[in-house]
Amino acid sequence: MIEKLNRRSFLKATGATAAIGSSALAGCTGNDGTTTKSGSNEMTDTLKFYSWGGSTQEALNKHVIKPFEKEYDVTVKQSSFGGQDKMLANVRSSSEGAYDIIMPSTSTSYAAAKQDLVEPLRLDNIETWSNLMPVFKDFIVDPGEKVHTAPLYYGTIGMAYNTDQVDDSNGVSWDMTFDQKYKGKVAMEGVPYVRVFTTALKLGMDPNKMVGDAGSYKEGVKKVYDAMAEQHDLVKKYWTSGQELTSLFSNETAYVGEAWGGRILSLQGEGYENLKYAIPKEGAMGWTDTFAIAKGSKNRYTAEKFIEFAYRDDVIKNLAPEIGYPPATKVTSSDIKSLPDFDSSGGEGLKFQDMEFKNEHQQDWSQTFEQIKLGNY
Repeated sequence: MIEKLNRRSFLKATGATAAIGSSALAGCTGNDGTTTKSGSNEMTDTLKFYSWGGSTQEALNKHVIKPFEKEYDVTVKQSSFGGQDKMLANVRSSSEGAYDIIMPSTSTSYAAAKQDLVEPLRLDNIETWSNLMPVFKDFIVDPGEKVHTAPLYYGTIGMAYNTDQVDDSNGVSWDMTFDQKYKGKVAMEGVPYVRVFTTALKLGMDPNKMVGDAGSYKEGVKKVYDAMAEQHDLVKKYWTSGQELTSLFSNETAYVGEAWGGRILSLQGEGYENLKYAIPKEGAMGWTDTFAIAKGSKNRYTAEKFIEFAYRDDVIKNLAPEIGYPPATKVTSSDIKSLPDFDSSGGEGLKFQDMEFKNEHQQDWSQTFEQIKLGNY
């Protein structure tokens, strides 16, 4: 009788065959330029996954983890975190190999790579990498040229507005948050680097260079500061939490302003059908939660196959609507298109922050924003 191989057994078998020809040597060179031990490209029995908790963990468990375990005969051992700082601290203080896959967000991805806490991704082992939208194939937030993170879904800091009060017939633009007719009804996020980033977009500048027509950063950032000071007179509140944001728009204290798509989606679900969310024509700051392989993972190949599995159209198409954010891949559906953060341009409206540029200038941004709020600019 011919034994039917499950997928993990098949991969182990084919991996072993390949080992006879090349990997039987003391070591072999991986496609990321690193040297890997013989037999490393084999599926293992377990995978240690460290993810966001709550509803994100539930959605991942339902749509990715359980189906992956069934298809590959791998046991995924889960643990969760409630915040990025805590996650990074635990990875840093744990021994290498304590985790296989972790979930850094945009800024934490940079820190994780900078601190050598994650392995480069061997993209030849992730066949569905080609499913990513172009903006995410070039998404390298960490230093150096190697890819360390695999974006899973994305969100934006875009614009919310009350359709009873705001006319969007000519499209949505950040100019609306500078319109005198909404004086005292504008709400913007009170984080200095966000204020500078969005204002640069409004002025048509690359927010990661801020030179525009001025020709230099010094002149460009001065124009940004001047615009922030102009807008300040219109702002009712610089919100600093999701709760503040939802309260401002649900109580009609604000008619227009910066927002998080997920919060507006929740309000729409509660019956606030007059609230809309959009990525303005100038673009919006994007963020993403990613998969990364922790330094020293003993199940690195299995982790890469987990990422490959998550990128499959049939998997991520069901995951994204339940999480509430569009997938980083090109797959779409009516449910995905209805998500507030969905970028119909295929990613062209998503603008991600250059972390080195931010780190270089954020102290000055913070100091100037405080002066503007105090009326001392």
